[in-house]
Amino acid sequence: MLESFFALLGFVDQSAFEIPPLENLEIHAAPQIEKFSEPVVDAMSAIITDLDSGKVLWSKNSNTRLPIASLTKLMTAVIARENYQLDEVVEVSRNASGQPTAKIWLRQGEKISVENLLKALLIESANDAAVALAEKGDTDKFVKKMNAKASALGLMNTHFANPVGYDDDENFSTTQDLAILANYFLRDEFLRQTAATNKTGIDSVDGGIHHELYSTNNLFGSYLKIRGLKTGLTEAAGECVATIAELENGKSVLAIVLNSPKRFQEAKSLIAWAAANFRW
Repeated sequence: MLESFFALLGFVDQSAFEIPPLENLEIHAAPQIEKFSEPVVDAMSAIITDLDSGKVLWSKNSNTRLPIASLTKLMTAVIARENYQLDEVVEVSRNASGQPTAKIWLRQGEKISVENLLKALLIESANDAAVALAEKGDTDKFVKKMNAKASALGLMNTHFANPVGYDDDENFSTTQDLAILANYFLRDEFLRQTAATNKTGIDSVDGGIHHELYSTNNLFGSYLKIRGLKTGLTEAAGECVATIAELENGKSVLAIVLNSPKRFQEAKSLIAWAAANFRW
């Protein structure tokens, strides 16, 4: 259990525990409270952590199970990355091409690399790319691997029902579990760089089909130095976002909000709050 491994060190939220730090299990100096004012966040659940040390700076309902929409695709990307080679080719099925938006309009029979599908998955949150990746083997087995990885990471309040994040009573997580998953995700250089990409283009294997990709994270282009990570939006989940921002001191924080009335504004306010209330 992660709770027993990472000792409680007097967090603002005493129910939280250390998120595994970014670089393996190396413990970096944790930021200290300089001044404290409670952030105002209307999201149903939220968390903000220091990526280097893993310290939870503040959280709200961080153990509450909620639908997470396309934040599911963080795990989809992890499983695809750990089971496929980037240069492997996927032939897009009719089922994958027929997924509802968000999508990049993959065509039935189109042959495209795992690398480019992962870019579509993480940058434009493409549902068709998620299904194509899962179908490369067997979708049911793929989802079982997602849940096995969740268990291996100690995500005790997480379960996946599909690789996309479609609303389902059995597809849920918590902000605390998602912070752990995000940290694991970020240890892969390709995934980390891809999630930090605002826009790019990809092609089918033969070069005959081109797809332009634009990030769904509206915080790109703001005054913040955004380094990822993933957005989500469904009827049941509401507005969700997990975003990484590099502060002026060079340190990075991860803010996650679930079921927020204004996800980008609330993530931005959490990042500004952390910068104003903690010193590194």
